[in-house]
Amino acid sequence: MINNIGSSSANFMPQQSSQAAKLTTEQSDFVKETLGQFDAENLTSDDAQSIQAAFKEQGIEPTKELADLMGELEFDAKSIGDAGRAEGQRPPPPPQNSLESVDTDEVVSYLDELLTEYSNQLSDEDKESILASVQEKFGLSEGDSLLNVTA
Repeated sequence: MINNIGSSSANFMPQQSSQAAKLTTEQSDFVKETLGQFDAENLTSDDAQSIQAAFKEQGIEPTKELADLMGELEFDAKSIGDAGRAEGQRPPPPPQNSLESVDTDEVVSYLDELLTEYSNQLSDEDKESILASVQEKFGLSEGDSLLNVTA
């Protein structure tokens, strides 16, 4: 068995990036050699952490290619990634839509304050400034809509 090299919380789910590096022949051989030391049906959390740490030390990133290779060897990359997490550790939550946490009344009140400052007719530059100020205040991205029009 491989000794636990360090506490690794790597998730061995395939990355969706098209830039993911291909496994070299040496890395593929290392994966086969490493997994050959374990019983796929009886992996412990310590085993999963050891596998993750060994792969990480060799610069092997979690990719679809790695998951496929592990599958050919009858190992489930997702299970190893999940089992290798420290107790109580959860993967990060999915990004939250910033509009879900915005209080509409607060936005309207803030807009009212801004518009009161501009008593004359607003130029396009003024409108852009107001929009930028609202986005900054409420943590909205440039592409986020200020209104939710779904029913």
